[in-house]
Amino acid sequence: MQEAKQMPKRKIEFRRHQISRRKKAVKPGFLRIIKHWIHEYDHIFRHAALILFIILATVSVYYYQQTGGYLFKASVLEAPAPFTGTVYPVDKVPDWTHWNGDNNTTKYTSVSSNLLVALPSYDLQQMQFPNENLVWGNSTHDVIRNAKITYPVVYLGNYQLDHEEYAGSHPAVDIKMPIGTPIKSIANGRVVKTSMQASGFGHHIVIEHRNVPDIDNPERKVTLYSAYNHMDEIYVSEGEAVTKGQLIGTSGDTGTATTPHLHFQIDRDNAPWHPYWPFSSAESQAAGLSFFEAVNAGLGLSNGRTYTINPMLYVSKYLNYAGGNVDSGADNTPDNSNDNSSDSSQPDGQKDTETSTPDVTETPVIETPVETIPPGSEDSKIDTGLFAFNIIGESVSMPNTGVTITATDKQNQISQMSDTDEVRVDLVGVGRISKKSFRKVDFKNGSIQFIVNSSEAGSATVMVGKSAHKIDFVNQVQPVSALRIDSDGNYQKGQIETIKVVAVDAEGNATPAVNFAGSVSVQAKQGEATFTPDRLAVNNFKNGVAEVRMMTLSERPVVVRAQNGAIVGESDTIYVEAERQFSDVSKAHPNYEAIKYLQAQGIISGYSDGTFKPGNTVNRVEALKMLMLAFNVEAGPGGKLPFSDTDDGAWYAATLATALGKGIVKGYDDGSFRPSNTVNKAEYLKILFLTGGIKPEDNLVANPYSDVPKDAWYAPFAYLTNKMNLLDVSNDRLSAGNGMTRGDVAETIYRLKYIQDHNLVTYSK
Repeated sequence: MQEAKQMPKRKIEFRRHQISRRKKAVKPGFLRIIKHWIHEYDHIFRHAALILFIILATVSVYYYQQTGGYLFKASVLEAPAPFTGTVYPVDKVPDWTHWNGDNNTTKYTSVSSNLLVALPSYDLQQMQFPNENLVWGNSTHDVIRNAKITYPVVYLGNYQLDHEEYAGSHPAVDIKMPIGTPIKSIANGRVVKTSMQASGFGHHIVIEHRNVPDIDNPERKVTLYSAYNHMDEIYVSEGEAVTKGQLIGTSGDTGTATTPHLHFQIDRDNAPWHPYWPFSSAESQAAGLSFFEAVNAGLGLSNGRTYTINPMLYVSKYLNYAGGNVDSGADNTPDNSNDNSSDSSQPDGQKDTETSTPDVTETPVIETPVETIPPGSEDSKIDTGLFAFNIIGESVSMPNTGVTITATDKQNQISQMSDTDEVRVDLVGVGRISKKSFRKVDFKNGSIQFIVNSSEAGSATVMVGKSAHKIDFVNQVQPVSALRIDSDGNYQKGQIETIKVVAVDAEGNATPAVNFAGSVSVQAKQGEATFTPDRLAVNNFKNGVAEVRMMTLSERPVVVRAQNGAIVGESDTIYVEAERQFSDVSKAHPNYEAIKYLQAQGIISGYSDGTFKPGNTVNRVEALKMLMLAFNVEAGPGGKLPFSDTDDGAWYAATLATALGKGIVKGYDDGSFRPSNTVNKAEYLKILFLTGGIKPEDNLVANPYSDVPKDAWYAPFAYLTNKMNLLDVSNDRLSAGNGMTRGDVAETIYRLKYIQDHNLVTYSK
């Protein structure tokens, strides 16, 4: 930069030197004429220079805008290499017909190399072969089945899995693959966008390819944009020049996708944004269609035709491109190394008892793509009913005495709200609230306040988002006459045991408020134990209950004593557990309480080796059996099951027949039930709520989780799961296609029963 600043000075000095040398050679009269001419027309030169500068600046700004800002970058970044042909975005995928792994949880690196095959041919005629005519064990049909599974949604197709192009308006080809599959740039180009958004297209990359042959005419040069969506990791940055076949990242299931896959798309230069989507949510609503209905109906199909091209067709067309020539005789489809059979016989009509799609009751969980909609056209409503708040306030009050409630957003959720979004406050029970809704501007330091009052005695439950707070309005608070110690009757050596100190009145009923002076001391009357806290003040009691953590390194029985002057309480003897109910589930396990409760109820049992194996997945009939036992749905006599893959004499026959008759479950379109298949979260949650007697509403206005769109068939069940806090999830992702573990099943049953038994609206530990 310093050297560049000196250049004008050297040029000026050189020019002066030249003029000084030539002055002697110019006649005085001629020199005066030149000076006079410059003086007379100096203003014209200045105006002309100014006009020229404005024109050049305007053109530069326009060009900068049209090229995404690379006018300057082109001078400092390496220019992309000229077009040298294409490669497929992925080399290998699992051989789905022979691989027994779980695509939703298994990483690409965990798939054995002998079960990886070259990307199957994108052959519509092959993929449209009827499923019912495919025969297992026929290697030719295995190839067809593998292609069907690999490409669940074709270019401008629908979500009916019919593999028909132009039957919908999905502007890309979905390629199924495990998380972590290497993804490559299909051609030389420059990265113009990298995004790590949590919804829509998720983590995605857009690469600009200039001066590449048109899909219909190799002689015509165009600009295209390839997009790689729902990625896991991104290895490139905006402005970077990439080459054909360069590794740009790995595949994933980010954004609104419930199954790992690559949404592979190519946009034309005239598309208004990249990646392009052919309709907005406003347009689908105006047509009276949900998102899926809009895609299946082909809403925006003409836009898809105008602004996008078939990505697989383009790549295959220019695989063998050489200097403007296309080898039309070459095989431009992926080499399927798995197709090594000489059996070319036609299908014999044998019925396929499996499917090429993930196992999700009713509808396959392939992709739930509330894709990125053009800026400004999407009604990005936030469902604040799923926000979690920390609520504090009195739990007991007299009628006509207001209770001030403070709800604090500790997770910075309100930052997602627009200025018009509202957080509602709902009240169930007696009383009224001073304000029923709040907007973003109402939050002060992340908190809002309102008053709850009642003119009569009774209970009121206040809901802010999905958080609840209960208030008991009582005519008279009975004095505390004694203390009661509640525990489960046993402890594990060296593990923390939670006990409860309950204030009770003269009749032995729990009193919702404490009114003693001083504090309550907690100590071991018998045995050895430490308590935290070991003294309880009035404010430690909520609704008359205080929790204390107890731990002992001894194996002696313990009796706990709590005392405040004459107010005394003692526990029953608490014994050390001779051994755990299950050797692999300690009290430190997150599902311990749920597993222990269900085991005591006879709903679950362990294995012969004394383990429970909480991390093991559960199959469809196992989950059904556990749920029906938990919610007292008695199995009737067995009957003739209508499925092609079930046994009328199997242990689950009566359970399945009963569930089928009650509408709790139903089979797949191919006539199967797949009893031994792992039950995933989507189908499990439906069975959970229907067995528990809960039917959710389906008029959702927003995604219940970041990876569950409101239009997914299982979205209402996911919404209830979130609202009632039945599952602990990470990063606001349900991962609906993942299998349910034994621990998760126990936890969801325990929490839902706890809510029902205690007349709650949401579960809180």
